[in-house]
Amino acid sequence: MLLRNSLWNFAGSALPALVALATVPFLIQGLGLEGFGIVTLIASIVGYFGILDINLSAGAIKYLAQHHATNDRERFSETFWFGVMFYGALGLIGGLLLAAGSATVLARFFTVSAALQTQTLSALHWAAFGFALSQIQNYLLVVPQALQRYERSAGGEAVFGITSNILSALIAMAGGGIAGVIAGRVAVLSVNVVWLCFMLNHLGMPLTPRLPRRELCLSLMRFSGHSYLSRLASMLHQHADKLIIASVAGPVALAIYSVPAQLSGRILGLTYRLSSVIYPRVSALAASGQDRQMQQLYLDATRFMTYLNFAVLAIIALTGATFLRRWVGAEFVDSGYPVLLLVTLGLLMDSLTIIPSLVNDGLGHPRITGRFAIARGLLGAGMVYLGTHWAGIIGAAVAHLLCSVLMTSLFLLYVHGRTVPVTLAETWNACWRPSLLSGCCVLLLLFPLRWWMGDSLAALFVMAGISSMLLLAIGLIFIVHSSERSALLSSTRRLMSGAR
Repeated sequence: MLLRNSLWNFAGSALPALVALATVPFLIQGLGLEGFGIVTLIASIVGYFGILDINLSAGAIKYLAQHHATNDRERFSETFWFGVMFYGALGLIGGLLLAAGSATVLARFFTVSAALQTQTLSALHWAAFGFALSQIQNYLLVVPQALQRYERSAGGEAVFGITSNILSALIAMAGGGIAGVIAGRVAVLSVNVVWLCFMLNHLGMPLTPRLPRRELCLSLMRFSGHSYLSRLASMLHQHADKLIIASVAGPVALAIYSVPAQLSGRILGLTYRLSSVIYPRVSALAASGQDRQMQQLYLDATRFMTYLNFAVLAIIALTGATFLRRWVGAEFVDSGYPVLLLVTLGLLMDSLTIIPSLVNDGLGHPRITGRFAIARGLLGAGMVYLGTHWAGIIGAAVAHLLCSVLMTSLFLLYVHGRTVPVTLAETWNACWRPSLLSGCCVLLLLFPLRWWMGDSLAALFVMAGISSMLLLAIGLIFIVHSSERSALLSSTRRLMSGAR
């Protein structure tokens, strides 16, 4: 079931992400570099308004999963409705604040040509409405995830994510401008919220309206309050560099930075979707006292995801320059490819903390994760500011990498053997060492081939294919255990027999 949920969760994000990457050239063509940079900045501004959210969804997943595992229907329903009331109020307050402060935000964070001033202000008003809707949408998505019904949430995410990206590109190419692109995304979001309500109604969960008890509200708020630090840090991590670059270097520099950063972030972000399904699983195992199964789950997930993330890094490093040239144009390669490599390395370091953080939170220790995350976010913002002043977007990417290396090392040293019930030495020997050594050997073999093949479109596809097949083969031999290979082979045979 865990593998099935991982694949569903991956697909729900992978398909929209691929479409989003495919539509970037059309957005740039339709909006121009300045317009594309403004759309990126609006997304960051809206993301920062999520500071109002105390990350109640993290607590909701944990407690909904626990109440479902113990068949406590009353508390399940109370937890659900408390979240609905909270996010409804949050969306309304945040949307009104963003709408009222749009002119101030425009003056403070945007360096916009006179021709785009009116469009940008209108786009910010649409974004305020979208913020209110997105709060309800994001919360409704966690309910089937808490029950480990990822096939339900992922299907909708895929359909509406693809629709939003394609519609954005069509509006941009048709001359709808910045405001039209944001308005189109809000329209798709509205339909998505209606669909989620119908989907939850047909899942048969105990969702009879109930007024939540005071002690339940306090428990949920207490847990989520600690998780809020992680959310706050995540917002700093995702959006601070863009706001800083836009303020210091302008929207055109932001566009050149955000394109390669978006490429690496979206691709590595897909692997997070494979990992995140263990969070409700850990909560359920902890509630039922299955400690040994939880430890094995941690080691297996860490082993697989470390190698997968490294494999993704290798493919990006080998094909990134050619892909950027063919994807968005040669002007993005000189500065964009170094940014791509540096940001990808930083994201790889960050990815080592994902599973320890999920296990740590699932066992009820979000305060530790939150404190480290907020320290990483604040330090990263400061370093990116200095790096941007020092060397522009390259300096920003270097600062991101250095901060990731430092804070990841400190976090891993602290949690293993304390809140994560596995020692650092055991994790290194069983997971990180074999994954990193195998990946490095493949990368060393492939780099000479990369320079020999050149930068043609055919070379891009051949290099990507060879890299993927070799990394897959090495992974199956050295990373996947013999019992897991046997189980995988048996599953493949059953699927093939069923297809016939």
